[in-house]
Amino acid sequence: MQKYKFIITLVSVLVLSARSDISDIVKIPSAEHPSANIDRLNAIITTDPTGKEIFAVKDLSYKGESNPLITDILLSFNTPSANLRKDDSGKYIIRNALYKFIDRYGVLGGGGAAFFRRDHIVEIEPSRNLWLGSAGDLGSFSLEFRVYPSNFNNEGILFSRVGYFSGKKNGIEIKIKDRKVIVQLFRLFKDAKGIRYDAKLIRGRELDNKKWHHFMLSFDRVSGKVAKYINGMEEDVIYATATDKPFEDVYEPSFESVDMPAAFIGKNFYGYIDEFRIMYRHIDDLKKETDIAYNNYKKLGIIDRLPLNKNGIITSPVYDFASTGTSVSLVKWNELLNDNTYIWMEFRISDNLFEKDDKTLKWYRIVNNQKNIYLMKEAGEYLRGKYYQWRAYLVPSPDGKTSPYFYDVELTYRLDPPPSAPQFLNVAGTGDMSVRLRWNKNVEHDILGYRIYYGVVPDKYDGIIGYINGKRITNDFNENRKYIEVEITNNIIEENKDKDTTGVLEYPLMENTVLYFFTVSAYDSYRPDTPYNHESLLSVEVKARPFAGSEIK
Repeated sequence: MQKYKFIITLVSVLVLSARSDISDIVKIPSAEHPSANIDRLNAIITTDPTGKEIFAVKDLSYKGESNPLITDILLSFNTPSANLRKDDSGKYIIRNALYKFIDRYGVLGGGGAAFFRRDHIVEIEPSRNLWLGSAGDLGSFSLEFRVYPSNFNNEGILFSRVGYFSGKKNGIEIKIKDRKVIVQLFRLFKDAKGIRYDAKLIRGRELDNKKWHHFMLSFDRVSGKVAKYINGMEEDVIYATATDKPFEDVYEPSFESVDMPAAFIGKNFYGYIDEFRIMYRHIDDLKKETDIAYNNYKKLGIIDRLPLNKNGIITSPVYDFASTGTSVSLVKWNELLNDNTYIWMEFRISDNLFEKDDKTLKWYRIVNNQKNIYLMKEAGEYLRGKYYQWRAYLVPSPDGKTSPYFYDVELTYRLDPPPSAPQFLNVAGTGDMSVRLRWNKNVEHDILGYRIYYGVVPDKYDGIIGYINGKRITNDFNENRKYIEVEITNNIIEENKDKDTTGVLEYPLMENTVLYFFTVSAYDSYRPDTPYNHESLLSVEVKARPFAGSEIK
């Protein structure tokens, strides 16, 4: 029984080819083992009914203090407009407020705001250090309020934070049109190239007149989901992504206006507004703990906010295989999914050693029993490597009552060892400042070529020959089916010296009567001419002395 780093047990060795590529399985250590070195964020180790150690979500209530939603602004309208100087959080200055204070008709807390004249409005002063005045990434956010329409004659603006940049609108506007709540996001989303896009959410049912409705607009910075809710029911949704699909190149939400326009509530609106609130999660926090919008949220009360679906996140250390270019053909895990719970995983692999918290190496989403990871191509290279890492996301039920359970990750992989050393190297002849070498062809399926090492001292090589007349020395070099035969001349030495950019080797030219020593290696097709390519051990060493031969024929 062989053991890998981090106590990964290997089983089921299987010979697959002429050079003994190995297909194998690795299992993570048991959850409680101290050598597992697995990071847990909002995740605990618990036991299943049989007593087995498994992972589960720690905080199911969405009330934990880890990376909470931050309240940017809150207006409960519990005071007459003449007394409204700042919002309830004390962060924002109210530039102008004019509404009728009401303490009945179903308002919450101490009161609400009635808008029924054209000059009724609440104007909010933005600030650079607050969300409404931000010039950076807005992160995940939700904007919500309670609304009671009493007249649909005008296009009443419920909320607006819109500025102008190069003559174009930028910001958020929420209004009532044709008895529906309409959301317009003017150039709010920016792609990786800096190009900005508009978005609209216009689908939904008509509002009932003279009834309270809870409205919410939410954006998930991780999946790109933009959604509009009325009374807790999702009415319209789009994805602010490059492909209009979740998680794929999510656009950055941001305000581009340099004039920091005032935000206002209730312009040309006739009715009541109560409990206006904007909350957000900063993008830096989102990098640590992910909001996932996979679940449907149901049975929300009229004043409830969309709960924060707080995942348990389990991150493995960086494990290593025995060789570069290792192919992972299957990743699977055991899980127990209770009602409305979910588990998904990310995986990454590289020939370069990377840190556990590396931010540059790309993660790839995978599902349980994910096959053929090694067939994925990125920048022309197959997704193979020596070092790998996984991260599991445990998504609890939206009501905060149940957790999924996760255990026993397994990876099936195949090592890609180097070719065997070339066999039966011999000197086929010598000539005027030339030596002819011969060796048997390698038979590995992915053999790409050979390198000839030579020098004037045994076991010390001052030159490497891999090309002849601009072409690699391959199995197609000779028509002979069994062996390779190469004549080394000074022209060939000069050609290979010109290709060597290291400047370390001397590449001594052939001189008659000088004794030279030669050996040969084979290499495969995996990332040729890089440090990650697989090169064989050197063959036996042979020696030869160039000589022009007799002058008498």
